Amino acid sequence: MAARDLACTLIAVVATPELIAVAQIGDGAAVAGDSAGNAIGLTVPPCGEYINETIFLISPNAIETAQFQVLREKLRHLAVFSDGLQMLALKIPEGTPHGPFFAPLFRFSGEWKEEEDAKQQLESFLRSPRVSERTDDDLTLLLATFSSNV
Repeated sequence: MAARDLACTLIAVVATPELIAVAQIGDGAAVAGDSAGNAIGLTVPPCGEYINETIFLISPNAIETAQFQVLREKLRHLAVFSDGLQMLALKIPEGTPHGPFFAPLFRFSGEWKEEEDAKQQLESFLRSPRVSERTDDDLTLLLATFSSNV
């Protein structure tokens, strides 16, 4: 295996109901949501001179540009996404979360009942013209909601 075979970005998350720790190299982002519906940026994708320019795990400056964030507070939701959703999910160039993008996703994440149905709904959203017309990159989205019974 050649080093270039590992040319990818990385977002690693450890999350509990009282703590979220994130490490990120490259683009994409992690956003948390509190019980009041606020979207809280945990990481900010790097903004290079050119669109789709990023830092890869194998880049010489990967460690120096890595982002680390630990948030110790009760949060309700978590979203982690690839660069294909950045232009929809974040206010660019600041990289701050766009609340109207996350509000329905966090609501959906907290209310779904049937796993297969939820998977199909999320896939339909990501393939919808509303999303696909605004990106030509990969679309990866992880959603998580902490149980309020914890």
